[in-house]
Amino acid sequence: MTGPGDQLVQAIEADEMEQAEAERRAAAALEEEGAVKAWLKRIEEAREFDKDARKGYALDRRYCQEQANSDVFDVRVPIAGTYVGILTTFLFARDPEVSVELAEAVSVRIKEDAKAFATTLEIVVGRLWKKGKLKAAADPLVRSGLSVAIGWLKAAWHRETGNNPALQQEIAGLRSSLAAIDQLQAELAEGMVGDDSAQRAELEQRLQQAEDEAERIIFNALCLDFVRADDIQVAPECACLQNYVDSPWIAQRLFMPMAKAKAAYPEAAEFLGSAAAYFRVPGRTADGAGFSGSAGAEQADEYSKVPAGAADSSKACVCVWEVWNKETGHVITVVEGCPRYLRQPFKPDQRTTRFYPFFSWAVIWNDGARHPQSLVDRSRSLLDEYNRLRTNYREHRRRAIPKTGFDSGSLDPVEANRIADAASGEMVGLDLKGVSPAQVLFPISYNQVDMALYDTQVIRSELEMIWGVQEALSSSIQVAKTATEADIQQQGTESRIGYARDSLDEMLSDLARYTAELAVSPNGLSVEDVETLAGRDAFWVNLPDPDFLDMMAQVDIRAGSSGKPATALRQQQWSILLPQLQQAAIQIGQMRKSAPQDIANCLEQLTVETVKRAGDTSIDPYSFIPQAPAPVAPGLPGGAAVDPAMLTGDAGGEPPIDPAMLDPAAMAPPAITPV
Repeated sequence: MTGPGDQLVQAIEADEMEQAEAERRAAAALEEEGAVKAWLKRIEEAREFDKDARKGYALDRRYCQEQANSDVFDVRVPIAGTYVGILTTFLFARDPEVSVELAEAVSVRIKEDAKAFATTLEIVVGRLWKKGKLKAAADPLVRSGLSVAIGWLKAAWHRETGNNPALQQEIAGLRSSLAAIDQLQAELAEGMVGDDSAQRAELEQRLQQAEDEAERIIFNALCLDFVRADDIQVAPECACLQNYVDSPWIAQRLFMPMAKAKAAYPEAAEFLGSAAAYFRVPGRTADGAGFSGSAGAEQADEYSKVPAGAADSSKACVCVWEVWNKETGHVITVVEGCPRYLRQPFKPDQRTTRFYPFFSWAVIWNDGARHPQSLVDRSRSLLDEYNRLRTNYREHRRRAIPKTGFDSGSLDPVEANRIADAASGEMVGLDLKGVSPAQVLFPISYNQVDMALYDTQVIRSELEMIWGVQEALSSSIQVAKTATEADIQQQGTESRIGYARDSLDEMLSDLARYTAELAVSPNGLSVEDVETLAGRDAFWVNLPDPDFLDMMAQVDIRAGSSGKPATALRQQQWSILLPQLQQAAIQIGQMRKSAPQDIANCLEQLTVETVKRAGDTSIDPYSFIPQAPAPVAPGLPGGAAVDPAMLTGDAGGEPPIDPAMLDPAAMAPPAITPV
């Protein structure tokens, strides 16, 4: 029993607790506002630090779009944009081939399981890239790296869950049963426990199991997205963006419609009203860049705080910054102008060795520079010189139009106009008053066009040296080349873009390892998910620590597998190797007394590789290769099949067939003719 005094004390304590909780929430709100303002200020200072780099992005895009110096040059040839398109097809034409090899330290005891796991992981990574549409994200990444010096890609694991309606009904029923038991026990005498205690324990276990299974996974896969160079901000403490994985933090900028942001984050809806409003900028045009081609950093942005016309509040967007803080391992989401977090800081569900989901690729790095240099930046003066020559040539031709003068004292202007207005082939009668036509009409001399003054061959050669694009790829062939000269040019192109391809392969290898770490993490793919991707015979394990992956397998890509293959060169090399490989496979099989099936498998792989190097992916080589029939025991009724092991001399069968009886010429796959 409690008296009035005790009730008063409890009421006072409740008020004090409520007041303390209110003070705690107010202090937490002030602390959160201070942290958000600090992050927004840090991002703003970093953006100011890299302002000149974004000016370069805007200027490089103008050159690729042939909008630079539009007030100076009447003729602007799209050389930079053409070169970017050509090199993109050479550097990234298809998804790379994933290669997963066993780690050197794998013990013999688990080697077979590790092999099966490596094979499964190789298939899984390739399938995740295909489902995540890697090519759709990597193609603009390569174009960005070639045009504005650097390209960015984001690889994030997306896991979406939903409620199961049937399980929700079961949970409601279990809770009702528990409430009834609680009511029954409350009516019992104090200290007495009825017979319902066992039933209650069972219901609680069933309730816990149902709540765990209530959320089912709707989507669980890798998402790959291209990120504009302007929307990535690396901490200024990072001296060179080539080492961005060591940066203390990296932020990504996203623009989200105001209504969508309030619907996606209802807990922050009341604070989003104070956020800065951004509006999409219409397509920028050549608005008189001047001879120097200067451009502002703000011209690289797709959104602006000041709308081009009348502001339509329904089209307003908020600027969201997603900050990946490596020092604390948290992801922080803030909005410009908003004093609170859009989403409370959280740690990613899956741990990786690199932490950052961002991947960058650049072609040219200069020593001591924070940002890479673009190919457009290296060739701006040559591009201007090319346009200057073409513009002057056009002006010269305009001024070199043939003209005819007349003696106005001897020829009436009306008669002169009759000559000027006459049609082709028309007979024009003139009254020259008996004066010779040679004395009245005479041609006006003009400067002849000297094509040597407007020759662009030197400029094209220098651009080819910078970009690595041979003349045959970028223009019509002026002088016919022999096969040897064409081969030398092809090899020159391959060697010139080799450094760019190597750096791209390195980035894709990092992406392959990152994808594998996400997939094998506890919150990655389940065994059922892997069986859907790789088949029922897949072998899969989830690793609690990403470092354990290196102990089992080495994830990489096959070098150069993402680029456009040099088909003619590969066919020429393969036509030389193919006969030697065929003969070697048969001779080695004879010396080792291998079964005919093993030799046939080797020749089958040579045939498949021959068709693959032909470059036509629509050809299925297996549709032309005969398959071995089921072995039949001679003399058995109905042609009963026998164990294939009997044909190899095992299980007490006949001795194997002598491989020397095989005809190498008959078993050789057809060779291809190089083009």
